Amino acid sequence: MENKSCPYVLREIGREENRNMLEILKESPVDSKGLTICFDREPDIFLVPDLTSEHLKCAGFFREKRLLGFAMLSYQYVYVNGLPKIVMYYCNIHARKEGRKKGFFYKTSDFFLRDSYKTSNLGYAIIMKKNENAERFVGQHKSGYPLLPASKIISDLKVVNIITTFRKRESSEYQVRKATLEDIDSIVSMIRKEFSKRLFAPVMDRSVFLKNLEKRPRFGISNYYIAEKDGKAVGVCAAWDTGIFKQNRIIRYGRKLKMINIFYAILARLFGLPQMPREGDAIRDVTIIECAAKDRSPDILEALLLKIYNEYRDRRYNMMIIGSCANDPLLKATKKFFTHPVVSSIILFSNDESLLDGGKIDTSLPYIDLVML
Repeated sequence: MENKSCPYVLREIGREENRNMLEILKESPVDSKGLTICFDREPDIFLVPDLTSEHLKCAGFFREKRLLGFAMLSYQYVYVNGLPKIVMYYCNIHARKEGRKKGFFYKTSDFFLRDSYKTSNLGYAIIMKKNENAERFVGQHKSGYPLLPASKIISDLKVVNIITTFRKRESSEYQVRKATLEDIDSIVSMIRKEFSKRLFAPVMDRSVFLKNLEKRPRFGISNYYIAEKDGKAVGVCAAWDTGIFKQNRIIRYGRKLKMINIFYAILARLFGLPQMPREGDAIRDVTIIECAAKDRSPDILEALLLKIYNEYRDRRYNMMIIGSCANDPLLKATKKFFTHPVVSSIILFSNDESLLDGGKIDTSLPYIDLVML
């Protein structure tokens, strides 16, 4: 119920609020280096967590009947210290301007975590660097909110946006081809070997792999690419155009970028480069996921990326997106490309503060599924 002393209420919501949630998302664009961009989730903001989580709980922040903000807590089956475990992922926290600085974040701690600790005592979140409104909550305690978890930054997430320009010379050391159904066991083996060593990487086996092939929109075995040497598979990754349910939409170019775009448009016509999107349009991009390479070799991943880059460049895509924790040597595979990196903080939280210290959890190489972001 609502009263005069507490006009704001928090309650669980679902797809009945989908349209209002998408409107709030559009009211919360991100400004970065002269570019205003909206991370849009048309037509269904619930589809991404449905694809990446075991279970989801969503909180809506209301004044009377007006939705002012929302947040999601998903439960994921992932690796922690090499063992499968259910963890929490706190995500999609957005509010209208009129709903900010009203205690929304603190209220969600009680709403989400009162029962969640029965399922898991560990979770994580991603905060873009220089998001001061969100960063100020990390490591903070607040009286009156006993369920607010302890938290700390454990690593940086580096998302590398590879801009498509000219074609690249592909590897002569590794042969790269699209996967077929006959490659499933080999793919699963490579991904599982990589994921089992990494904090928050999804648990992978043949049944999970086949389920993903079935439920992912516009995704199939041909989205995977295999790198081979001497006839043996040594690396794998998948390329996924998620534009059907997840768009990076340009809201506004700054003055400097507008001038650059005019010059780039001339080059694009002369050399057959993909044209940049207009204001209001979505970037045409492809996301690289589920990467694995023998001995974690950047050269193998580079061979895969070169093949995918040329293919999607010829299909007039603007960008290829790949990412990992900033200290991951595999990111060296992007050095031959023209890139625009975006860095965020990976936050670990728990009701058991001792789990955050003393090396109880191996946080040396955390994994973040870019499709979730």
